[in-house]
Amino acid sequence: MSRHKWAMDLVDSSSDNLPNPPGYSEQAHGDDTLVAKKDAKQASMMQLKLKKARDLSWAPIKSFMQMAFMMWMSGSGVHIFSIMITYQALSSPVTAMLATNKTFRGFEDRKMGSAEKANLFMSKLIYICMNLVAMSGGLYKMSMMGLLPNTPSDWVSFLAVRPNVQHASGSSA
Repeated sequence: MSRHKWAMDLVDSSSDNLPNPPGYSEQAHGDDTLVAKKDAKQASMMQLKLKKARDLSWAPIKSFMQMAFMMWMSGSGVHIFSIMITYQALSSPVTAMLATNKTFRGFEDRKMGSAEKANLFMSKLIYICMNLVAMSGGLYKMSMMGLLPNTPSDWVSFLAVRPNVQHASGSSA
């Protein structure tokens, strides 16, 4: 016999009749209530992921206001600082659009249903559209700086020269 009531002799085989620990249940693991709770937890987790994906899809437009302020502060002259800001306003959305699948990879799940995939597709589509809106600010800035050909005089060099209808020469009198 052991000295303390909480001590157990591991050699003694009479320890098979120990009481169950507190909170232990002998229910089967495949119980319907446990499966239902697990499914509900998965569904709520998927809804949370889709909500976060929708929040992420609107992120480019949230940062657009800061970029618009920086473009406004750089002025409309063709200087190195204004060109760098304009380049940043154009290249960031393009880079983000090219990495759309990588951006949303954390929200994908192998067990997604078609509705969840459609919602994630819509989030990706909104993300691309918001990046296009953000890029339009950089294009507007380029047109205000005169770097985009948006007037008819910018295309004069591409006009064909008409052949002369008359030919005049001096007289030799």
